Amino acid sequence: RRTYALNCLLAQREKDFYPNQPGYDEVAAKSTSVQYPPLNAIPLPDAVRGDKGDKWAFVSLEAAAFEEMNEWEIGFKEAFPLSLADITPQMKIPGFIIFSSRALPLAGWMSGLELGYLKFEEGSKPILRLETGASDSWIIANVVGSQSLKEAKGFEEAKKQSQQVHFLAIQSNPESESFAGLWLLKEDL
Repeated sequence: RRTYALNCLLAQREKDFYPNQPGYDEVAAKSTSVQYPPLNAIPLPDAVRGDKGDKWAFVSLEAAAFEEMNEWEIGFKEAFPLSLADITPQMKIPGFIIFSSRALPLAGWMSGLELGYLKFEEGSKPILRLETGASDSWIIANVVGSQSLKEAKGFEEAKKQSQQVHFLAIQSNPESESFAGLWLLKEDL
């Protein structure tokens, strides 16, 4: 999921190169060879799950701000060039920040995962899911209350405007100027 440059190259070749090759079969090229079944999201492990004092927020940053990401104090991070997703410097990149007293252990645990993307899931118990690995899914937040639901829906709308690019950040508290973790993510549809 995190091979953005390779995915961009393959998409470009599927569009511009392969159709011009002898023996190209459009039907075969569009057939899916591997599909992973969607799994139910599960709670984070007890060792990294926060306490009732943890907070979270949906936020956004201008894409230009990420050009300075290497200068920020970040414990664990992963990013990719925003140019791969045709992002302009003025675009707003939606994000989700977790404020936790266990910020560093949570960020360290997450850095060991193959982070995919965040996805708001409506239903009888709305949640924000973190998709990882080939088909794993974790509950990052239970989304309750009309204001939180509105913000979660706005987050998904903002992802559409930013080519599905978004970020996940972890800080010890809202006043902190450093990040325990920050990851740029992109949902491939």
